[in-house]
Amino acid sequence: MIDWILETTEESRAQQSFNSRAKTKGVGVRHSKYDDVIMFCVKCKKTWQKNRKMVNRKWEYYPKGNIPTIGKKRKQCPNCKEGK
Repeated sequence: MIDWILETTEESRAQQSFNSRAKTKGVGVRHSKYDDVIMFCVKCKKTWQKNRKMVNRKWEYYPKGNIPTIGKKRKQCPNCKEGK
């Protein structure tokens, strides 16, 4: 048991653990970019973004409750602005 504790607390093992945690910080940066792109409509309560996938639609809408709204910009969607 003592050998296992000494092995897991060696400096090189601690450094490997630290390096692996440092690599995962990029995930948080990626999510902040999505928060800048996806917006929350204050009128219809849907999340939406400019469509990058298909040419025939300008905007992509997500169902209510499908994407967390915390941290999203609050803005009226184009459908609500046009009165659809």
